[in-house]
Amino acid sequence: MKSWKLMNNAITPAQRQRLSDFVLTADRFSQGDEVRRFEEQWSEWQGCKYSVFCNSGSSANFLIVQAMKELHSDTNHLWIAPATTWATTVSPIMMSGQALQLCDVTIPSMNLCLDSFKQILYQHKRSFGARPKFLFLAHLLGFNSMSDELIHLCDENNITILEDCCESHGATFSGKKIGNFGRASSFSFYYGHHMTTIEGGMVCTDDEEVYEKLLLIRSHGLLRELPPYMQVKYKDQKVDENFTFMVPGYNMRSTDFNAVLGQMQLKQLDKHNEIRRDNFGVFANGLDKDKFYTDFKVEGNSSFCFPVITKSTRGDTLALRKHLESQGVETRPIIAGNLYEHPFMNRVNQYRHDKNAEVIHQNGFYIGNNHAVDAGDVTWLVEKLNAWKGKQ
Repeated sequence: MKSWKLMNNAITPAQRQRLSDFVLTADRFSQGDEVRRFEEQWSEWQGCKYSVFCNSGSSANFLIVQAMKELHSDTNHLWIAPATTWATTVSPIMMSGQALQLCDVTIPSMNLCLDSFKQILYQHKRSFGARPKFLFLAHLLGFNSMSDELIHLCDENNITILEDCCESHGATFSGKKIGNFGRASSFSFYYGHHMTTIEGGMVCTDDEEVYEKLLLIRSHGLLRELPPYMQVKYKDQKVDENFTFMVPGYNMRSTDFNAVLGQMQLKQLDKHNEIRRDNFGVFANGLDKDKFYTDFKVEGNSSFCFPVITKSTRGDTLALRKHLESQGVETRPIIAGNLYEHPFMNRVNQYRHDKNAEVIHQNGFYIGNNHAVDAGDVTWLVEKLNAWKGKQ
């Protein structure tokens, strides 16, 4: 029987040894020089000006929303987000008192559905006399969700794009890494993702104004968190050298310990992503198109996992998951499935756009893809999937 986990061997023995050495020899463990080094290295890899390391991808999303709220505090704004995504893409919007409208996605790559997006723009213009202010675009499961048409629609309607890249490190659109198309972007370094700091996240931006707000909000709103050149303009507002609170803030810092691991993991990211892409090619090319949705957006992917969306019934799909797990293959629902189906969404007053999200919710699940998986494993998996005859 297989032992196919969502993630295997995420932290190598050499990395564990380096972490042990760090614990035994370091004078500081909280946020310090190692965090700044990791932020600089990540910015260079990502191709952005500024990066802010925090304690999770969810916190990264929250920092983005709060920064936008600080910079656009004249009113509560309407945000659009995918109907299929992780809960903490949208929870920060809800918790910040902003209005939310979910948008349907495509099958099987879970890109934002542009027909649904256009309908939302029309509906809100007709009903409220105003269009959405922000699009929190989630690039799901390693697929790039960007397109020229989407960029044009957002430009035309004065919508600010923000990118949730928590599951898609290194995915590209037109040869450019995602996370560089919006005003800010988020990444997650949770244990099961493309690389790990155990827990951790990053916000990236080229906008110095956004960067300033991120630094403040990440650490209690403290003025001292800003670089000296940024502090100068607030000198007349300084209450105390150590404790001057400029904005409402939180403690969403990470630690030097996590940053040391992040620096080591980053060195392997491109190599591991190449393995993921190769694996996904075998999966996408081998899957039976009569049984499964197979028209994946392969170009530019960084394959977080193998998404399986059946053309059968909910009962057959659940039976297939149970069969795979009996063979040692771990499975999960496709993120949160259809967010409209979850109780917390009952508190949001919005139009319903979820035709495709509901198919994903009922008939979708995923299997882990990572650098410990090889083409032989994927071929075995595809054969198991294609041989499935339905619930017995």
